[in-house]
Amino acid sequence: YEKFGCIRSTMFPSLHALPPLPVLAATAGFILHTPFSFMYHWKYAHRLPPGLARIEHWSRRLDHVFMHVICTCMSYATSGSWNYFLACAMLNADCIYRQFLPEVRPRRNLIRIGLSVIAYTMPILWWGNIILFVKISVILLISAWLFASYPIGGWSHSAFHVAIAMLPPLLMIAACNLSSSRAQIQTAAMCAVLQEKM
Repeated sequence: YEKFGCIRSTMFPSLHALPPLPVLAATAGFILHTPFSFMYHWKYAHRLPPGLARIEHWSRRLDHVFMHVICTCMSYATSGSWNYFLACAMLNADCIYRQFLPEVRPRRNLIRIGLSVIAYTMPILWWGNIILFVKISVILLISAWLFASYPIGGWSHSAFHVAIAMLPPLLMIAACNLSSSRAQIQTAAMCAVLQEKM
């Protein structure tokens, strides 16, 4: 059983083999970003006055830093290419560096986050998964509209987070659809069958 790369775990009985690397990259991105986003929004965003005090606060800077971390992880999750990952990592490393400069420039931050998101979504289109790309693009456009125009006042930012929460399952689908993920998914399926026979 183990010689095929299968895993036996009483804690995770449905985990028959390690997930593919692109899926692990997507998972790592979500796990790394979430605590910093949660900390900023739950503890500081509503307490800090609008303007520079909020924009330059360390918690918001860390939220932005980890947005770029998740974008870097997603670049591998959607491409399965280490070269593409490294190119996106360089872009995001520069974006992260700029979060630690004395002056925060919100417009520059938004443009750079937008470029980083475009960078991790483009491989989905390159792999020919047009329907998935359109679904992701619609969610991103609705989210961007809610974030930029505030159509429902103070609730718009909450609505933005509700909309963007629809993105992770689609990114996991993109990661699973990669040819580099197929072998590990087949191994997991084989291990599940072997487990049933034992």
